[in-house]
Amino acid sequence: MLRGGDEAFEDLAGLGDADEVCRRLSASPWGWGRSTRHQEAVELLAGVSGTGELPPAFVALMICTCRRWDRVTARLITALEHSELLDAADLDELAEGFLAHEHVIAYPLAWVSPDWLDVELHDGSSTVRVVDQGTLGQHRTRPEPPLRRWAARRALRANPARLEQLLSDADLLAPRHRDAVIHGLLDACDGLEVTERRGLVARGLRGGQSNVRLAALDVLCELDGPDAARSRAHIDTNATVRRWRPSAELTQPTLL
Repeated sequence: MLRGGDEAFEDLAGLGDADEVCRRLSASPWGWGRSTRHQEAVELLAGVSGTGELPPAFVALMICTCRRWDRVTARLITALEHSELLDAADLDELAEGFLAHEHVIAYPLAWVSPDWLDVELHDGSSTVRVVDQGTLGQHRTRPEPPLRRWAARRALRANPARLEQLLSDADLLAPRHRDAVIHGLLDACDGLEVTERRGLVARGLRGGQSNVRLAALDVLCELDGPDAARSRAHIDTNATVRRWRPSAELTQPTLL
């Protein structure tokens, strides 16, 4: 038996047309229930791959930011990246969409419905108004922090020279989203100069999220050794961070 919004989602999954899926998601971004089954999203994209006129990266953006899967976006984007449904250029375009401070999609209201119902609240009467193709609506995408982290990691690995621009753009985001971008940059910082990595560590250690500070400590350990990282961890306000220990791969002896 279908649960909650699953019945509506089954209808969405059965459309078989990318443009129609995006139209439905724009019209009702919250109307598809909640699910922790991230593979559904990948299967939804696979089911409409090669259909419609909208770019594949745009279709993926709409699906990844659907509120149905907002609790499993880390697993979703990992599965999508390995699915080969999108090529490298499409994935780069998708990452840019996730990094945007605000991503507003304008579309003709008639694309969603040619008729709109205006309700007069004082007496409950209503009037149907017909809209034309020139009347625009807006849909604001909301990438969850794991999507921001993935996008920052991919963008920096593709072009380490973008570091300063990515850091500057991150400052425009809300704290939790800013920390996610910093985390993604720390994930991919091995291609940076030492001075750049140190600056990024400093940013990470000022982050509000403990997992970002832990990631910064890992990089600090690589740069200055475990004792320096332990000393910094010891003064952190978070007990989990204070218990930081270097991973085995960071403490393995080398032949040098």
